[in-house]
Amino acid sequence: MLNLTAALMSGGRKIRKVKNTLQNRTAVSLISIFVTCTVIFLLTGALYFRNEVTITDDGVTFKVYTTHTDPEDILREQGVPLTGLDLYEFYGNGNTGRATTMTLSVTRSHTVTVSVDGSVYKTEAYTGETVGEILNRAGIKLERNDMVTPALYERISGESNIKVSRAFGVTLFIEGVTLSIPVSPYGETTIGDVLSLEGISFSENEVISANLNSIAYPGMEATVNTLRYDERVETNYIPYETISETSNLVAIGATKVITAGVEGIERMTVIDTIMDGEVIATEIITREVLSLPVTEEVLIGMALAEPFSKRDFSEIELVDGIPASYEFMLSGRSTAYTAGPAAGTASGRPLEIGTVAVDPGRIPYGSLLYIVTQCGNYVYGAAVAADTGTFIHDTDILVDVFKGLTSENIEKARSWGLRQVDVYVISTGQY
Repeated sequence: MLNLTAALMSGGRKIRKVKNTLQNRTAVSLISIFVTCTVIFLLTGALYFRNEVTITDDGVTFKVYTTHTDPEDILREQGVPLTGLDLYEFYGNGNTGRATTMTLSVTRSHTVTVSVDGSVYKTEAYTGETVGEILNRAGIKLERNDMVTPALYERISGESNIKVSRAFGVTLFIEGVTLSIPVSPYGETTIGDVLSLEGISFSENEVISANLNSIAYPGMEATVNTLRYDERVETNYIPYETISETSNLVAIGATKVITAGVEGIERMTVIDTIMDGEVIATEIITREVLSLPVTEEVLIGMALAEPFSKRDFSEIELVDGIPASYEFMLSGRSTAYTAGPAAGTASGRPLEIGTVAVDPGRIPYGSLLYIVTQCGNYVYGAAVAADTGTFIHDTDILVDVFKGLTSENIEKARSWGLRQVDVYVISTGQY
């Protein structure tokens, strides 16, 4: 009995030993299989995660394996967050046979500070985006000649600052036209620069009167006067001079031209300086006189009436038609006579108009006389006492005036008749 019990107990211990051995062998096998599968997966990525994705994040590239095909799921799985205006590009490159390969590129946005019109704005921009694209997306409109720093074509990376300096206005007045021109705020833009940038040019024979080196400033107004020089040839008349002198042979209030004035002629080459369409100066370059002017000579009457005698003596100066000085004056009756060509005078002097017959006892021969009718409407004029006759001695006739040759002047002598005259004796016996 005891031996049977001992035998059963011994058999039970052997059975448990075998069972433990089998269990240990199974565990080792399972662990071995798991490790092998894990290594194979890690080496090939093909046991379960069949998608191969190359991710580029803001210039940094790495490769992952995933079961996802949605790009946002892939990024979340890999701990790559999207913020702000971040962008991604995603596309597959086809099936390699074991796994699908894909490319996922992430473009990060950055904060950009924009200063414009005295205000500061914050906006998002992408790496590599130009300044012009950033301002356009931000709704900031640029006017002509605005200055932008950095330049519009510059590409930004990372956080950046953009400054917009607005152009200021300059008003130019050019030949009657008003131009309002926006000027870039560089601080050293001159009026000459403004004209050049606006394509305003002038011909070689024009000069600009404005100071082109003046620095433009906000609200500036400048007048640009263009000076043009035109050369021309003109023919002009040279005015003549007029010389006037008094005459005892012309009646008071009348004049007599003894030499007519004639204008001279000259040809000139001149240059006109023209500003804004108006001639402001004329310069004579050459002058050629084609003919000289002729001076006009005019006699101004001093006699009460035009004298019959055309003899004139410098000793006689008339004032209001009467001699200003004389030795004495006689008043009396006068007659007139004529004579033939062979006639002479009692004094031996030639007989001519301007010689008269007198009583030499009262008026000596050779005396210079001035004879005027007392009514003043007829003047015989200057005369020399040169003749006499029985007619003078036998009557109370003061003077007998000679009218010329009988054949031509008999009627003039008769029309004289008998007149009351004043005889002014300027000088006695000197002619």
